[in-house]
Formats: sequence, structure tokens, C-alpha cells
Amino acid sequence: MKTFVYLVFTCFISTGSFMCGLNSPSIWPGYLIGFAVWIWFAWNFDTRQKRARERRSREKMLNILLNRILKSKD
Repeated sequence: MKTFVYLVFTCFISTGSFMCGLNSPSIWPGYLIGFAVWIWFAWNFDTRQKRARERRSREKMLNILLNRILKSKD
């Protein structure tokens, strides 16, 4: 859900900046903002995915450890 909200905001901001870039005498500031927003979105998405993978890995290691401890007590 959070990713979808970020995607919608990114689309609105980039569309507005590209339109402003097309209507201004110099297109570069608008295009720079539009592409920067998409780069920021991709970087932020990748960072969140890495954290989620690390969290799942830690949970898996904890489950393995707890299963070994419980089996050794039997």
C-alpha cells in the first residue's frame, strides 16, 4: 500500500514537472526534477525491499534456532 501511494505521488510530481518543462523556455529544470523523482522512487523502493529481505532472513534464522533449542530439550 505504501509503495502504491509513493508511485501515485511520483506520477503526479513527474507529470507536472514534465509539463512545466515543456511550457518553459528552458526544458532542463522540469526534466531534471521529473527524472530525479523517478530515480528517488526507484532508490527508495530498492532500499525498502532490501530491509524486508533482511528482516525475513533474520526471522528465518530465529525460527531455525528456536526449533533446534526446542528439539534438544525433548
